[in-house]
Amino acid sequence: MAQDVTSDSVLMPLPVELLCLSGWPPAALLFWARIGESEGLRDQVAADFWSGRKERSKQACEKLADGLFAVGRGEEALAALMLAADPGKQKTFEVVLPQLAYAIEHLWDSPIVNVCKPLALRRLGIWWRAARGDFKDEPRSIFYIAYLETRDQDASSHEPPASREQNKGEQQDEPTEPGLVVMPKDKASALDRQSSFKDLLDLRLPLVVARDLGRVRATLMTEYPHATTAIDLVLRNLGNGEPVRLKPLLLTGPAGVGKSRLVRRIGDLLGIGVYRYDGASASDNMFGGSPKGWSNTTPSAPVRAIHQMRIANPILMVDEIEKAGTSSHNGRLWDALLPFLESETAARYRDVSLDVELDLSFISYIATANSIDALPAPLRDRFRIIKIPAPRVSDLPLLAANVLQDLAIENGDQAFIWPLAYDELDLIARSWERSGFSIRKLQKIVAATIEARNATAVRH
Repeated sequence: MAQDVTSDSVLMPLPVELLCLSGWPPAALLFWARIGESEGLRDQVAADFWSGRKERSKQACEKLADGLFAVGRGEEALAALMLAADPGKQKTFEVVLPQLAYAIEHLWDSPIVNVCKPLALRRLGIWWRAARGDFKDEPRSIFYIAYLETRDQDASSHEPPASREQNKGEQQDEPTEPGLVVMPKDKASALDRQSSFKDLLDLRLPLVVARDLGRVRATLMTEYPHATTAIDLVLRNLGNGEPVRLKPLLLTGPAGVGKSRLVRRIGDLLGIGVYRYDGASASDNMFGGSPKGWSNTTPSAPVRAIHQMRIANPILMVDEIEKAGTSSHNGRLWDALLPFLESETAARYRDVSLDVELDLSFISYIATANSIDALPAPLRDRFRIIKIPAPRVSDLPLLAANVLQDLAIENGDQAFIWPLAYDELDLIARSWERSGFSIRKLQKIVAATIEARNATAVRH
């Protein structure tokens, strides 16, 4: 997976996560963020995928599935086929259902999986009913049908129980997701030299909304027990059902405490993805793009993030912002960032490469830094600074279990995770303390421990 769109690991298989969502739009958004660039597959089908027309979207999903299967990404290919499933065409469920049932059956134990597995099984039952034709005259997506059919049983739903008859008049159509025209045509000049961005003209892009923030918070608290206060500060401005939009954040703390990965996990759990901009390699003001007259003109990083993700409110992470170049000869990243961090300016930002006025006001900017001492005052003033503390020995059991699970997922052995023994944890704790409580080092220590365990295990 593309690293600047997804997190390092995924807690549940993508098809199972999609099964637990409440409609086709949120499922499509999560899928789109997860597949990353995928050898250019997204660019080939973007217009059809987001067309809002069932047949065009379905054909795009099937094309994506073929391409993903071809490069060995079976889990994401199954997710694409799920998005193509049509209650009016029972055959579209035939390939999907056996694999979905297998994926749910072989889920491993973890706090969040234990909550979601019963819901996934209930939703799967509705999909089986669709396969036998129970909803063949239903125009809505199977995702929304399954949500309606299981809503009264879903413990995570905040709506009061009500009969289908009572709500019939309110549920004729799947809810319309909020959206935004980022690039109005009447505020744009000719885009002859930027033809790849033409499809954004007057295109209403989805605004990803926050869903089940309690689950997001609980998952992050489990994965980052040393950063519970920071997680609360990051999430406090979000509301369930509202578009994801964070005030500019700067996460600071010692190297190796998991700042960058935390940002990716936030994006992943919100179904929004993260576009990464490397601050350490930035020695100019190219974050803001290059002038239209240049032969190799490039739009600003926020525009590229929107174009890549096809949503109006991606998260843009500026990683290691304090390591950016300080020479003003070619401009500085720090100065180029400033206009994007002011919501009023961002809502009417004129890109120097596209010569277009854009509404970039829904982009969330999160920067990471080991120290903020070198950053200029105007930049610090525009960020809400949140400290990520180093973990403690008391956090080790939970952190080591998370690392162990990540290793199992990476090796394809998630159904066979064997917990760390007390003597193993004791040895890990001593090595970890000597390494300065870095999560990056902890990953290496746990991996070495598992290798040692496997080397001494008796094999039959």
